[in-house]
Amino acid sequence: MSNYKQLRQFSSEELYLNEGDTRIVLKFIFKPTDHELIDSLPMSDYLRGFAQGLLVEAIDASYSVGYVRALFESPANPAKGAMSIIKKFAKKATKLWFKHASVHDLQNVKIYDFVRDNIARSFRTRLRDFLASIKLEGRLGAFVDYSTPAQGFVTRWG
Repeated sequence: MSNYKQLRQFSSEELYLNEGDTRIVLKFIFKPTDHELIDSLPMSDYLRGFAQGLLVEAIDASYSVGYVRALFESPANPAKGAMSIIKKFAKKATKLWFKHASVHDLQNVKIYDFVRDNIARSFRTRLRDFLASIKLEGRLGAFVDYSTPAQGFVTRWG
């Protein structure tokens, strides 16, 4: 069952990700096939807000699905340095940005792979809008399904 999710919007004072962090977070969310596109995107506060909104959604959604027991934890990093940036971000983030993650949760952030994959799939067209310099009015949103996979391993980052 998918729900329409709108990304949180941030004022320029609330943007905690710098240009390098923004690209790393986008590479963490999106697959390697999109990494060249991510490197070519012109940096703006709008793109930084998009990346930060995706990160807030990934953290919050991982906690909204409950504490799914991770059956397998991969030692490989999906993007170099992503977890250190995510943990640093979570320390600065305000609890008001999250519906499901508590202050305690933000001290030890976890993001499930299936959540990350669903966010990437749902917001991939929005990523391409940045290359075309399309600035949409209002909050960016997409239909996202956070159902726990019925088969296979559940990988958790963090």
